[in-house]
Order: sequence, then C-alpha cells, then structure tokens
Amino acid sequence: MRHAFRKLRFVSFLLVLVAIFAGCTSVPKRITKKVDPYRPTNFQVTRSHLKAEIVRVAVLKPEVDRELSLNYGVQLGLLQEVFKSEVIKPRRFEVVMVDSSTMRSLIGPIKLSSDRPYPIDLFISLKENLNCQAVLFSELTSLRTMPPMSVGWHMKLVDVESLQTIWEINELYDGGNESVAIAAFQYYESEIQSGFRKPDPELVLASPRLFSQYTLNSVFSTLPLR
Repeated sequence: MRHAFRKLRFVSFLLVLVAIFAGCTSVPKRITKKVDPYRPTNFQVTRSHLKAEIVRVAVLKPEVDRELSLNYGVQLGLLQEVFKSEVIKPRRFEVVMVDSSTMRSLIGPIKLSSDRPYPIDLFISLKENLNCQAVLFSELTSLRTMPPMSVGWHMKLVDVESLQTIWEINELYDGGNESVAIAAFQYYESEIQSGFRKPDPELVLASPRLFSQYTLNSVFSTLPLR
C-alpha cells in the first residue's frame, strides 16, 4: 500500500514537470486569432492607371502638426527617412524629393498646410522648374511610439496641370488591432526577413522603423498602377 502511494506521488511529480516544461516551450504568441490581414479601404482613385504623361512626381516632406512635433521630435526624423526610402519602392513614377530650401526657392516663405488651399504658384513652379507632372502631398496625422505602435497617414496625389486629385488616402494603422498586427507581421516576414530566421511578431509592433515601413508599404500599395 505504501509502495503504491509512493509510486503515485512519483508519477504525479513527473506529470507536473511535463506540464511545466511544455508550457515553457509553447508560450502563445501575441497574434493568436484567425483573422484576415488588414487591407486599407479609406482611399479613392479617379483612374485605375496613371496617365502616360505622368512620369515625374514632386514629393513634398510630410506635414506634421505642432503637437506631434513637440512630442516626437527624434522619432519624426526617423519617420522622415523611412518615408524617403519607401516612396521610391513602388516605382510607379520618378520621385523628385522637394526639401524646404527648394520649396522656398520655388514659392518663397509660404507655409503649406493641408487645411487650406495650396497656392496655384506651387503647381506652376513644380511644372516649369522641376518638370514634374504631379505632386504628392502627405501628412502624418497620428503617432504612438509605445508598443503597440499606431501611425496615421493622409496623402494626396495631384495632377499639376489639371489640379485634379488622382489618388487620396487617409488611414490609421493601430498595431493593437489584431488584423493590423497580422498584416504587419506578414510584411515583416516576407519583405524584411526573407531567407532568415522567423521573426518575432512583437518586434515589428514595437519598432518605429519597421512598423512605419509596413504602414507606408500598405499605403502606397493603393496607388494607381502604371
């Protein structure tokens, strides 16, 4: 009887150890729900394909409001660099980056803002001085750098000749949303870590560089085709 009791205690002890080690090796990932990856929907296009005449596009520095500038000075510099590299990747047109000094030489010390009409002189100067057929305006509308990150973009592609808006998008990417998290992870896995070890889903949701790369890739995927 005593021998049987000891044997039972030993078996129970082994089962506890198995349960502990099994739990340590199978810690669930943050992304667990089976939902579809996020796809941007808040955009509109006036044409499915870009006109053949639109070859060069002037790309202005993303607009950022005062509050975001005060709260995220260092991070905004990083996002600006990511924006410059990501806007080139779709290869729908030749990108002509327009910095602050170039802008002043074109239209003077006029501060551009998305909440008021852009001066007509801007479009004329971009066409005549930079030989651009369209201009891309962009605005960082929201930012949260604490994980899970959140980034909002508002962009508009405008024909400098007709002043027609070719494409416009206004999207908020919240890494706390399961669908967004899955899409970000899939982008990171296929575009950033292709051929390397499988990435940790948490990394792309905590890195300002990686998450902003994902959001911009998603935004620019909605541009009209060439």
